[in-house]
Amino acid sequence: MHAVVTGGAQGLGYASAKALIENDWEVTLLDLDPNKLEESSTSLGCKHRKVDVTDQIAVEDYFSGLSNLDALINNAGIWRPQSIHSISVSDQTEVLNVNVLGTFYCTKSAVHLLRASDNASIVNFSSLAALTNSPGLGLYAASKSAIETLTKQWAVELAPIRVNAVGPGLIVTEGTKSNYHGEAKQLRASAVPLGRVGEPEDVADVVVFLVSNAARYLSGQVIYVDGGLGSGSPQR
Repeated sequence: MHAVVTGGAQGLGYASAKALIENDWEVTLLDLDPNKLEESSTSLGCKHRKVDVTDQIAVEDYFSGLSNLDALINNAGIWRPQSIHSISVSDQTEVLNVNVLGTFYCTKSAVHLLRASDNASIVNFSSLAALTNSPGLGLYAASKSAIETLTKQWAVELAPIRVNAVGPGLIVTEGTKSNYHGEAKQLRASAVPLGRVGEPEDVADVVVFLVSNAARYLSGQVIYVDGGLGSGSPQR
């Protein structure tokens, strides 16, 4: 079984790739950072390819060269937190290009391969931000809402390929660790019903489940991996 993980050189992509490999999947990492790609693929013992998911031709070229694919993990994403009063149109265009169009390009290019698999699956990465409507996120939350809509649309349009999404909550990764320095981590943890912020492995285990046969009748779903935070906070 072969899975491609976009944005796979670090963070949630790396954790997802690691968990898949531990469950006997063959994995290929796609990312933009050649040094990090080389380091991560060597660490995991897997294949890698430098691909810009916003470059439609490069994406099509990569997938046209594959002989088989059973799972596509659309993890590549960026955020540029900005209030509407100081928003940079170029920054937010980049967010939409990576998060929405990047996911679209990869999915469109991979469909012909997935249709040949007996247990084809796509896992898109959303975010709890799509549900909580937090201020100052620029177009990041909107881009993740778009991913959730596309997840449900594609679950109908691409069946029997299963299409689901994960929505991470407060997760400590390379990209978010600056938000958890000092007392900030415990303060954030106190807002989570399960009493802690998440680790990349918490999300990766759900990704593995979604692409497994155990989720064979699951499609069009968004699973928030958030310790219950999307349901409310124990703080008063």
